[in-house]
Amino acid sequence: MKRLLVLASCFLLIAGAANAQKPDSLKKAKAKSKVENLDSTQKKKLADKGFTEGNMKDLNLSPEQAQQIDKIRQQKRQEREKISNDNSLTQEQKDEKMKALNEDFKTKTGAVLTKEQREKVKKNKQNAKDKKPADGTKSQ
Repeated sequence: MKRLLVLASCFLLIAGAANAQKPDSLKKAKAKSKVENLDSTQKKKLADKGFTEGNMKDLNLSPEQAQQIDKIRQQKRQEREKISNDNSLTQEQKDEKMKALNEDFKTKTGAVLTKEQREKVKKNKQNAKDKKPADGTKSQ
């Protein structure tokens, strides 16, 4: 009887540990499948917006730069999650904090890039703005 109880306890511990690891992998899988399911025009729009994987390749970042930018992105992601989950803030306050977080991200990543790389990012963003319709509606 004791063996059965110990065996059942071990099984529950192992099952609990296995389930505790699923959410992160599920989030990553969902995000990856979401991007994979985009059509080519949606992928292009996403790429024009900023520091996507494709744009990073276009900038010819050194390994050190790529590592620094990845670290900055991870910090931004964590801060964004904290802001989103903070129930003491109104939506307006959350929006303001998100805007400040985005500006901070731009400043930090800009400091990592060379002058030529910053100009290339600026050019990509300007091209994306030029492609938007003048009336503010989304094109399809």
